[in-house]
Amino acid sequence: MFAVIGQKIQARLNGDSRFIASDANNGNNKVFPVIINQTTSYPATIYNIDDVSNFISKGNSLKSCNVVIRISCFAESYITTYNQAKAVVGALDLYSVTYTEESVSYTAKFNFSSLSDEYHNSAEVYYKEIYFNCLIIKN
Repeated sequence: MFAVIGQKIQARLNGDSRFIASDANNGNNKVFPVIINQTTSYPATIYNIDDVSNFISKGNSLKSCNVVIRISCFAESYITTYNQAKAVVGALDLYSVTYTEESVSYTAKFNFSSLSDEYHNSAEVYYKEIYFNCLIIKN
């Protein structure tokens, strides 16, 4: 149920004009699960599934759960990470998507939770972490 949700995040961001526009300067197809490919230039974005909680099961079958999704935007300038984060929130906040995984249909509903910004000394890049609560419901 979580493999496809990552693909939906990638597709949503890579297909959102605010995210790939020149002001966000993220480019297209620079969204990755967990780590950024070493050959990729900045800016780039990763997503992680940080926490899964509140499983409601009936007859050994998952009915719904809450998922915390972290999106991290990396760039060489602070303003670029700001624009990336703004575009991510615009693309995913209150977004709802239905998908199928292993012949089971789910609906995922995203809700913006929080944002923090940091400077990563080892890579000498700025990054912002955007957190979303995502309710996944078995249809």
